[in-house]
Amino acid sequence: MKSAEFLIKLKGIFQEVIDSPQNTSPEEIRINNAIHVRDLFKKIGVQIKGSEHLPYERGSIFIYNHLNNHPDMIVGDQFQITLDSHFISSMLHTYYGNPGIRVTRHALPNEKSHQMYYDRLGYIRVFTESFIPKGTSKKTIKNENKLFYNRAVQELQNDRSLVCSPEGFSYQTQNSPGTFKKGVFSLASSMNPEPKIVPIVLANFDSLPEDVEYKCQIMPPFKMSDFGIYDPKDIRLNQVVKTINQRYKRWVKKLCVPDENFEKEIAVLQRRSKQKQQHQNLVVFYGSSTIRLWDHLQQDFPSYNTLNFGFGGAFIHSLSTHFETLFYGLHPKAIVLYLGGNDLSLGLSAREITDKIQTFIEMVHQKFPSTIIFSISIKPSFERQDLLKVIQQINHGTFALSMQLPYLYQIQLYEALLDENQQIRSDVLLRDGLHLNKLGYQILKSQVKKALEKHLSESD
Repeated sequence: MKSAEFLIKLKGIFQEVIDSPQNTSPEEIRINNAIHVRDLFKKIGVQIKGSEHLPYERGSIFIYNHLNNHPDMIVGDQFQITLDSHFISSMLHTYYGNPGIRVTRHALPNEKSHQMYYDRLGYIRVFTESFIPKGTSKKTIKNENKLFYNRAVQELQNDRSLVCSPEGFSYQTQNSPGTFKKGVFSLASSMNPEPKIVPIVLANFDSLPEDVEYKCQIMPPFKMSDFGIYDPKDIRLNQVVKTINQRYKRWVKKLCVPDENFEKEIAVLQRRSKQKQQHQNLVVFYGSSTIRLWDHLQQDFPSYNTLNFGFGGAFIHSLSTHFETLFYGLHPKAIVLYLGGNDLSLGLSAREITDKIQTFIEMVHQKFPSTIIFSISIKPSFERQDLLKVIQQINHGTFALSMQLPYLYQIQLYEALLDENQQIRSDVLLRDGLHLNKLGYQILKSQVKKALEKHLSESD
């Protein structure tokens, strides 16, 4: 999407909020706003990593590094809709059914559009150092800060997400984040039970959409008690905030580094292979994030000598590209594959993906003619609900292939994740609606175990 078209859509989103009927509640406006923003970002695409880290429960604090808007992105009266925070709200609505409550600064007297827009959205307003109207008393600022704490606690206790930038200012990606203020961290440490804090790392939202790829990475959540902070008056709080701030700087810098060929992840897997002391009768699990996130693989299969070669976001061509590098010097007894799911995002047909799977499997067999190959069927997920028919067609195609090739067996995961009405079970996926949770992995383990016990024993 060209920037001009993107800006027209943004202006429409802005105007819709401003023109909302007076009897429309702020929550209704926020939800409609999040839906339209989500639809807009779908057209340009955003690279999202780490969605498996989203807490299943509601009522978490989402912090982010606040980025400037590109100067061309003006929707009215010199007002800019902040792309990064709007994207986060749209993402939270997708995963939690509610965009949450954002913390935004008070408008200056000349910022009429800013004032009207955020008044209609009903967000929590605070004063920030660089945007305090002249003549505002310290008492007023103190009272506003108190209102922030009270309302933020109330929203979190009502299971709404709180979205807040700890900086109080926005920066360009290369200078992000700025210095964190301790306010939101004090808030978290004052609550009982304490909320989780979920870091969202952002890059490139300060550029035009046609020039860059917008990036978002969700990091593992933490609690202030993880740092030994249980009281906002703890003298160590400032140092803990500095530590979090420093980590964030590293995260942003790392997110900005292109890694289209998964070099870093492949290097980690190579080290894992070298550290493996026993390579005999090896069962290698190779594929995308469903394999990568299987942290307890060896514990799940204590009778087998397993090796996890999963890397997140892998396409079939990625698995093919890195196959020789990773499998050099290995002679696996079996290879368990999970592939094809990410290729759905490339707009390929079921036939095209099935053909790619066949080509890859035949390449693996040519390299290891005595190795048994298992292919796990692509799982159903809410994130890809509109592609379920395509997924079923791919799975059927791979099953048909397994009937033709004596060295290939398909492991049925798709059907195992459906309920009695043939609907996706909601209790087997993480909050992102894509990755397996603990129960999901138990089901996967059961399906894989049955296949290994049957076909590996037959091959001995």
